[in-house]
Amino acid sequence: MKSDSHRHITRLLSIVVAILIASGALLLNTARPLSAEGEGFTLSTTTLSVSETGTGTFTAVLDVQPTSKVSLGVTSADTGEATVWPNSMGFYPDVCPYGWSSCDKWNSPRTVTITGVNDSVADGSQTTAVTIAVVDASSADAYDSVADQTVTVTTTDNETAAFTLSTTTASVSEAATTGTFTAVLGAQPPSDVVLSVTSADTGEATVSPSTLTFTDNNWDSAQTVTVTGVNDSVADGSQTTAVTIAVVDASSADAYDSVADQTVTVTTTDNETAAFTLSTTTASVSEAATTGT
Repeated sequence: MKSDSHRHITRLLSIVVAILIASGALLLNTARPLSAEGEGFTLSTTTLSVSETGTGTFTAVLDVQPTSKVSLGVTSADTGEATVWPNSMGFYPDVCPYGWSSCDKWNSPRTVTITGVNDSVADGSQTTAVTIAVVDASSADAYDSVADQTVTVTTTDNETAAFTLSTTTASVSEAATTGTFTAVLGAQPPSDVVLSVTSADTGEATVSPSTLTFTDNNWDSAQTVTVTGVNDSVADGSQTTAVTIAVVDASSADAYDSVADQTVTVTTTDNETAAFTLSTTTASVSEAATTGT
């Protein structure tokens, strides 16, 4: 049977062990992240604009110290409009691993560079989602549930949507003579562009064809419009008619919707001569009040 003194010693030892365990837990707790909650990362912006030949930047930084490395992946949804560098970033706790003398600390913002991609297409300003996400397999577990974040990048176009006419004037006659002009796009479209060709007075001049369709393959090949004079029986002299060339918005690439209409002024020369004719140039009458016609 154990003596009272032995039981007393055992109790004291139990208390000491409990104190030591509690002290150890406290010491271990000081090595945990600065916050046991609130894991996340902060971006310097959620929107960014670049040109097709320019760059822009944003930064990312962790919100609380991790227990080990945290990797963030950076991905562009459309590398034909905007690319990213770097495509991954590592953040480390205050004590660098593997005995490294230095490392990228969790509270030091890291810079991501966005580069606009130059193309030959007049596609207007384009938006691209750049996603920043924790790479779970190479990150501290506490960061695995952190939500992805997005930076919306706008790439401004450096191609100008336009079309060019070979002339702004043309002449035809009422004797069904014709004149021509051509139209061609100024930049490659991402999809079809349709131009309508309309005569303001089809009683003086008609046009053919009434539409011109340009694709991303033939956009730089000029297409011809023929203007034909219309014969009438009226001595109305030379007449001018406006032939309007306009983008058909509903059938055309969006970047071309705002392109202004253009006009070719067509002069139709008359083939009727303004005159009058007499049945004779002489007449005879007598003094006896006879008449002649």
